[in-house]
Amino acid sequence: MSADNPTRMADGRRYSEIRRERGTALIEFALVFPMLLVLTLTVVDVSRAFFVKNLAYQAAREGVRSLVVGTSADSALVRQRVMQVTGAAKVTLKSLTITGPDANKLQSVSVGVEFHWLFRGLFSWLGAVFNDPATLTGVAWMRKEG
Repeated sequence: MSADNPTRMADGRRYSEIRRERGTALIEFALVFPMLLVLTLTVVDVSRAFFVKNLAYQAAREGVRSLVVGTSADSALVRQRVMQVTGAAKVTLKSLTITGPDANKLQSVSVGVEFHWLFRGLFSWLGAVFNDPATLTGVAWMRKEG
């Protein structure tokens, strides 16, 4: 390569070729960015739903644990414990069902919590239909010994 040709760079390409490649990269970014944004927002909302669903299971587990440790008449203590778990995470309790003991001495607690989607319109745009607010339910079973 000669030093008297200023329109060429060190690797032999012209400035116009580099400008065209920058334009190509910009177009590729403009095409890929919306898909990445939709994917990111979907992951954020579904992850929040998994977190709240796990919280419902945890509240049900804590509730049934306090039920099998105490007497069957302690449903107020079960409700209080479930409210402690859901209240600490600032989640609204929608339903609480206590069942049992059955023939196998199994008792259960079912907890329903309210979940609000952040990007519900995004899901409807993708073709999925979700209620807002949704009720996510967790159920736990334990055997009462003794």
